[in-house]
Amino acid sequence: MKPVINYDELMKKIPYKFAIPIAVAKRAENLKEFAKPYVETWDKNYVSIALKELSEGYIRIKNEEILKILIPNVK
Repeated sequence: MKPVINYDELMKKIPYKFAIPIAVAKRAENLKEFAKPYVETWDKNYVSIALKELSEGYIRIKNEEILKILIPNVK
């Protein structure tokens, strides 16, 4: 059975919706190249592992100040 990742729960951890796929992609790339996973998953898909790590709080964005540029300035 494939685990369900709740995007709303991820938005509570990282409040910038466009940063979540970037963080997951970077972590998946690291897993593919050299890093060891922090969690166990039912498959060996790097994106699934990275999503689970993010949802469980094992990975985070270091400088969240940079992410403020992703918030639209709509008046």
